[in-house]
Amino acid sequence: MLDMDSFALGGIVFSKRGRDKGKAFVVVSIEGRYLYLADGKLRKIEKPKKKKAAHAQNTRSVSMEARTKILEGAISDSDLKKVLKAFKRNEEA
Repeated sequence: MLDMDSFALGGIVFSKRGRDKGKAFVVVSIEGRYLYLADGKLRKIEKPKKKKAAHAQNTRSVSMEARTKILEGAISDSDLKKVLKAFKRNEEA
């Protein structure tokens, strides 16, 4: 059984299935067992990817800045790109 509480708005996840396998995304919405993911490049905030939570690998990393902007409805594609770029930079360090 998948623990849905482990995913959070503003959280960074990797796709485990599909043609986007291995790519990093930010969780912009959660509905039931589905996550809506965007990266600001291929998947814009206006049209996020709907993906089953079971097909996403949680990194346990949450951007509080992104989370706040998502809740306010003020997140942009450039914000998503910055969050993912910072995550990748920290991961490599």
